[in-house]
Amino acid sequence: MPADNQSKEYLSRRKMLALTGAAGAATIAGCSGGNGNGDDPDDVLGSNTEEIEAEIPENYEEEMHEANPGSSANPYNGEYIFNEYHQLWNGGDMQETCFEYLAVYNTERGEYIPRVAEDWTVDENNNVEVQLSEDYGWHDGSDITAEDFAARIRMDGYMQMGIEQYIDPDEGVRAVDDYTLEIEPRDEYTDLEQGLWEAQWAETLLTVSAEQYGDFLEQFEEASSEEEQQSVQEDVIGFEPQWNEVKYSGPFFYAEANEQYADRLPNPNHPIAQDWEFFLRVGIYEEEEGLRSGDVDWLHNDPTLEDLPEKYDEPPVSYSGQTLAIIFGGEDEYIRDYPEVRQAIAYAVDMPNVTEVTSPGTPVDEYSGGIDSGYIENFVSEDVLDAMPNYAPQDTDRAAELLEEVGFSRNGDDMWETPDGDLWTLNFPVGDWFETHSEMVYNNLAEFGIDVDWYVQEMPTWQAETQNDLAYDLTIHLNYGMAREYHAHSDLYEEMYSTTRGIFTTDRDLFAEEVEVPEVGNPDGDTVTINIPEELEALSTADTDEAVQEHASNLAWVHNQLLPAAMVFPWSEHYWVNAGEWDFDLETDDWLTSNRITHYLLQNDLAPE
Repeated sequence: MPADNQSKEYLSRRKMLALTGAAGAATIAGCSGGNGNGDDPDDVLGSNTEEIEAEIPENYEEEMHEANPGSSANPYNGEYIFNEYHQLWNGGDMQETCFEYLAVYNTERGEYIPRVAEDWTVDENNNVEVQLSEDYGWHDGSDITAEDFAARIRMDGYMQMGIEQYIDPDEGVRAVDDYTLEIEPRDEYTDLEQGLWEAQWAETLLTVSAEQYGDFLEQFEEASSEEEQQSVQEDVIGFEPQWNEVKYSGPFFYAEANEQYADRLPNPNHPIAQDWEFFLRVGIYEEEEGLRSGDVDWLHNDPTLEDLPEKYDEPPVSYSGQTLAIIFGGEDEYIRDYPEVRQAIAYAVDMPNVTEVTSPGTPVDEYSGGIDSGYIENFVSEDVLDAMPNYAPQDTDRAAELLEEVGFSRNGDDMWETPDGDLWTLNFPVGDWFETHSEMVYNNLAEFGIDVDWYVQEMPTWQAETQNDLAYDLTIHLNYGMAREYHAHSDLYEEMYSTTRGIFTTDRDLFAEEVEVPEVGNPDGDTVTINIPEELEALSTADTDEAVQEHASNLAWVHNQLLPAAMVFPWSEHYWVNAGEWDFDLETDDWLTSNRITHYLLQNDLAPE
């Protein structure tokens, strides 16, 4: 597929501000809102914000076990807005526990695990038929049906969340009956590789009900101009249902919210959660303070914490589909023009130590193949992986050899000079999220004799000035690849064509579309020519597993050899859990999914020891 067809467009924060106007800007900033036109929120089109009646056990505090997840997501007094298209939506803990997926992806198994979807079929033209379980219900007792999932996918399309690239929200998704959903791609994607196609919709999260969003959908259908569509988008962004005015599809729902805490109870209409004998209390014991006091039962938090109570243990880490990477810029001519120089910098860094100090328990990336190491083995052939140079272990001798091959030399102070005899100085700005990671990289490079101007900026400044202007020789970020699509094409395409640092879409032109590398799988072999866009196209339309592996292997080999970034470790999702008082299974791979703790609970339940 050509690049212009693949470039994703999202309803960005900037566009949201433009749509919502002054009142909406206040909403996005976290203040009292409105629908962007200064109207009363109750007058927003489609605002069905009546309180939802639900079955709440009268004595649940006495009859059920209380678990404390360390969450601060107490929605009392409008603290959170239950509208995924609103800036006050909580995309983390609240999303994962209160709403249900069509399916979730397990990175260990390399497959989707059904949730509301019992099964699906994909025909030769990528037309999809999804059979839904009849056992799932909203927390108010109404059935979850195909109309609800169709509403969610269509709303995402109309709100320009990315799916509209692949699916026409007017005609591309429909409910055949209560439990059969049909999805069809736009004409240009009928030959999209099945795994890549599934990655676009399989993890649909049911935060939208046809009942509450039906009026919005009707208005989108009737919109006859871009201005009219934007007007409806304004209303959607201004829609502000509170915690007791929303329908919950997931295993938990908010039953109580007050100034002190909020309680999430098991959804009595969820086929698994309805049998649970515990509820979640949030907002009292929060974050690290709750861990240190011993009051929190699980928390997604920093793996470097020390001296916690002995009852806490660590389950396996899961992967988000992105990687912490040392990203090379195009301003320094030697970094830009010589992959050997990029390789030398990678070899000079002790990546296992960076990983162990900043994210203990996470495996170091041994491949730098452009695909998240949490699932690269699902796509790239074993012989190619085995042949890839591993840049992770520090090897300063090899780093020196590579620089000398290009013409670098050391001066009397043992500092590296360019082939022109100038002191080699590198610009290394980073956002403050990565101060520790980058300081370790800086120390390694300085010890190796590279003069580095390393400095830390506030993340918004780094994003607005350094990242957007590509004003770096090297930098560090965690979002290398494509989050939560778990596919080789998604990761590699993002790094070739993204708007922030794409090799072919920005001035960070480290190599051309057609490149020469050693024979795939043989670093000492003859040179071969590989056309990257053609390989991406072939990967995106591959019709067999063998073809997927062939093209993914070629592209991963190119990334490993040309090294636009040195991938340090897969960005992992780490938990501390109270294994001393609850029966957590710390060995199962049920942790290794896109919604982690909730999937674990659904597979294993939870009970006191």
